[in-house]
Amino acid sequence: MKTVIVFRTTGLKCWQHKLEGMHWFADAHGWRLQVIDGNLSATQTANLLDFWEAVGCIMEADGGSTKLRPRHFRHTPVVFLDHSPDITKEGASVVRHDSAQIARVAAKELLRLDFHDYALVGWFSHTYWTLDKLEAFKSVLELHGKRVHVFEPEAGDRGGTTALQRRLRSWLRRLPKPCGVFGVNDYIAERALSAAVALGYAVPEDLAFVGADNDELICETTRPSMTSVLPDFKTTGYMAAELLARKIDDPDSPAVLRVVPPLGIVRRQSTRLFKRSDACVQAAMELIRRKAADGIKARDVLATFPCSRRQAEIRFRSLTGRSVLEEIQEVRFTRAMDLLKSPNVAIGAIAGRSGWPSELVLERYVKKRTGKTLSEIRRTQ
Repeated sequence: MKTVIVFRTTGLKCWQHKLEGMHWFADAHGWRLQVIDGNLSATQTANLLDFWEAVGCIMEADGGSTKLRPRHFRHTPVVFLDHSPDITKEGASVVRHDSAQIARVAAKELLRLDFHDYALVGWFSHTYWTLDKLEAFKSVLELHGKRVHVFEPEAGDRGGTTALQRRLRSWLRRLPKPCGVFGVNDYIAERALSAAVALGYAVPEDLAFVGADNDELICETTRPSMTSVLPDFKTTGYMAAELLARKIDDPDSPAVLRVVPPLGIVRRQSTRLFKRSDACVQAAMELIRRKAADGIKARDVLATFPCSRRQAEIRFRSLTGRSVLEEIQEVRFTRAMDLLKSPNVAIGAIAGRSGWPSELVLERYVKKRTGKTLSEIRRTQ
């Protein structure tokens, strides 16, 4: 069995999704993936190549760059994952996320709120993906006649959370309200959201927040929970393995750049703005979002209201435009469609994993919504 070394430089949860995508390809082509942690030196890399007798490498870049260059892998084919595109000039292919499209998705989500002012919180350095997101975000908002404000963290703020919080709070106080805020990733978006909550601003009524990467450890634990753009991590992993296979088969093939668009938005409380305030409806929406895939029933949600079930349904529909059951079905449908994109999830397992009572019920609902069966939808993806 051929060994491919995968160099990992980040500890983020998204790594598991990238690795899953690599395994989709590797398992079908008889590869064994050996994961190596850490941003290693050229000497260490060379020693690992010799030890494992690797036929190729995938190098994940931390923050868009790494000190390792294609020459450090000697004659072993290598593909860089989430690296700046400039390395293609040195003969290595690159797979990365479409940073500009991620920003456009975030802008579209915030534009739903119909505010006059919007803002972007940047990163601690001017990486290629930060600049791409800034340019695309400003372009979309200015196209719609909106004002855009920018906060750029200082390099020294990265390790000092107190200094960052002070600067963020000062900036947030000066922002016109209401304002929609996009953080270039979940880490920095959460810092801004926390600063807003500490200042007493209502989220999303005064300040609405969208992050990027959909790191559930961050997005699900903020209060309120945070909306985020979901990149297609599995496809980037799969595509990196696919490009590596091409290079192994044809060492003289030219370096290419592949850019992967995001899957969409994962909406949570930080952008869920109701025309009228109803804390019970907001809590019910959050409960549905969290528990729909676990089999929660409409009666369980309605029981959380301090009124009759009929009155609770009226309150819920008047603010959301749907019944409680319809909202549960919508969340389950979205979850099922996401699972359908994963080829290693059997169609027969999708209903149970997305909260539907049976495969038959799910098939009927999908057929009614799309005019297609689950199998037909999967074949077209």
